[in-house]
Formats: sequence, C-alpha cells, structure tokens
Amino acid sequence: MKRDRPAPIRSRRLVVLLIAFTLISSCHSRVFAQIGWTDEQFEQWVFQQFGNAATARTKLKDSLELYTENVDQTCGLSEDQKRKLRLAGQGDIERFFRKYEKVKKHFQAIRNDQQKVNEIWQAISPLQTEMTSGLFHRDSLLQKSLVNTINRKQFLAYLKVDEERRRFHHESKIGLVLTLLDQAAPVTASQRKQLRDLLRLETKPPRKSGQYDYYAIMHQVSKIDEAKFKLILDDIQWQVFNQQFAQMRDMDKWLKQMGLLSDDDDDDDVLLPDEQVAAE
Repeated sequence: MKRDRPAPIRSRRLVVLLIAFTLISSCHSRVFAQIGWTDEQFEQWVFQQFGNAATARTKLKDSLELYTENVDQTCGLSEDQKRKLRLAGQGDIERFFRKYEKVKKHFQAIRNDQQKVNEIWQAISPLQTEMTSGLFHRDSLLQKSLVNTINRKQFLAYLKVDEERRRFHHESKIGLVLTLLDQAAPVTASQRKQLRDLLRLETKPPRKSGQYDYYAIMHQVSKIDEAKFKLILDDIQWQVFNQQFAQMRDMDKWLKQMGLLSDDDDDDDVLLPDEQVAAE
C-alpha cells in the first residue's frame, strides 16, 4: 500500500518554492527598474539615421554650408552676405537643439515609467520631421535672413531656381499619388492626364519637404470638390477614390503639428519678400 508523504515535508518544499519565486520576482523588478530607457536610446529615436546628437549637429552644419554654397552659385554672394546667412542658419540649429533639450529633460524625468514614456513620442515626432525635411524651411531664420540679405537681382535669380526645384519635387509627389490611386482603381491614360492636370491646379507643395509629403499632398487632394473628380471618373472609380480620401480628410491637426500645413489656407511656401526690402 502506497503511503502518503508526511505533510511537514510537503509544506517545507512549498515554502522553499515560494521564497525562491519571491526572490526571483524581486530581482527581476529591480533589474527592470534599473534598466529603463537610456539617453542613447532617446537620441536614436530622435536622430534616427544620424544615431546621436553630436553627429546630427555636424550634419546640420554641413547642410548649412552646402545651402550657402548653392545660394552663392546662384546669386553670387559677397563674403558679408555669406556670413549673415551662416549666422542665421546657426540660429536655426541652436533653436532646434533647445527644443530637443526640453524634450530630453522631460524624457529623463519619466524614463522608468513605461506608460508615460509613450507620451514622449508625441513630442519626438516633430523633431524627427524637422531632421528629415531640414531646418532651413520657409519659417526658418535662414530663409527670413535671406530676404533681408540679398538684393532684388539676386533674389530673382534665386527665386527662379527655387521655383524649378519645387516644381520638379511637387510633380514627382503628384505622380506617386496617381500611381497609388491607380492601383486602387485603374484609370485610363486619358483619365490619368486629366487627374494630373487637376492635381497640378488644386494642390501646392507642403511647407516642408520630407518623408510625409505624400500625406500632405493626399490631404489636399481629399479636399478637392468631388464634382471635379466625377467629371473624370466613373461611379465605381470615384467610390474607391473617395474611400482613400476619407482617411486623409481629418489629418489637419497632425499635419499642422508636423509643420506641413499652415493655419492660413492661402499661405504659400514660395519666398515673397517686400519689394522695398529686396530692392537694391
């Protein structure tokens, strides 16, 4: 006959197992709390392909120098003009890093709280967009300084080159939008040409160029009067297109946060200085 193991022995083993489990859980909790998220990881989130703040700062300085050289080739800048542009560009770089340091301090205060760390992503996204699209955009100190630094002849030469660059970039994004829409609901060559003409007329380049240009253009496309599309598309094509547009119509807040959409619907990214300011 099989005899039961004495109860005291089973109890002692159970106690030992409970103690071991408690110790392991306690150690795991302490290790997790100690690890948290590091400053290095935070920098990688913000600067992505650049890896860290130091490398990003160097790349931004190189970008500023390249920008100044390109303007010089177009306009023929004097040394004093180049100095003013570099100084304004340095101001943009420092302004960016002040925003970065503010977000970093917030991160350091909550880095061990997994739930609160998720809040940081809302602050990181605009920084990532600036790094991707470049700091020297329409609202930058550099662009504003350019208006007050070059004379009218230089400005007209710069504007011609800048408009051509913007036109080419915008055309490529319109082509991408049409390709993706065509994949959703195939169109004829004639319809594609009409759609391209419509998008050229009804959309304009984002305030900042970058990885989210497609969304900025699609948001504008989604706001076009549907009657204009119905003159080109059949009912089934329009239904499919409209489903694509529906996802983009409510992105105003996000696009403004990313700096891709202005509060002023008539605002344009083209540099238009006061003629008296730009005149010789």
